[in-house]
Amino acid sequence: MSQTQTAGKHAREYETIYVLRPDVAKDSQEKIAQRVGEAVTREGGKLTTIENWGRRQLAYAVKKVKRGVYVYAKYVGGGGAVSEVERNLRMLDDVLKYQTVQVRQDVDIATLTIDAEALKFEAVELPGEDEVEDSIERQLGFEGGPDRHSRDDMSEPEEEEFENPLADNAEDAQ
Repeated sequence: MSQTQTAGKHAREYETIYVLRPDVAKDSQEKIAQRVGEAVTREGGKLTTIENWGRRQLAYAVKKVKRGVYVYAKYVGGGGAVSEVERNLRMLDDVLKYQTVQVRQDVDIATLTIDAEALKFEAVELPGEDEVEDSIERQLGFEGGPDRHSRDDMSEPEEEEFENPLADNAEDAQ
């Protein structure tokens, strides 16, 4: 029942999406994409598509970061190619997360055509001043909002005489 598949004839098609830090430099993005492609070819596979999806908001904070640069890579190869790509991504500090999914089971590499345009990687520019993340204080309105008075600046209210109605009843009962 077990068939060994060689990456030379029949292989599997995989998609890997990895998320980079939002402040990663343009040349670092290109080096990481090149490293993914080299890892695939080193294991006998072929990179078919690599796309930069741009800077997007994450569903939840990862390593205290709320935005990231999404990169999509599609390649054909064996299980060794996936292991090598994920090992390389794991070693890089600029990579926040990655996920690999198998798309197709049996792909013939010999008949596979690869578009040269699909392999051109376009890096995203560094974020501008307006894209810088707000701190939690700013999001909650503690900074940059209308002038707020601190508790130290506020004068304490004058104490008023308070008459306890129960105190009178206690004296009358005696």
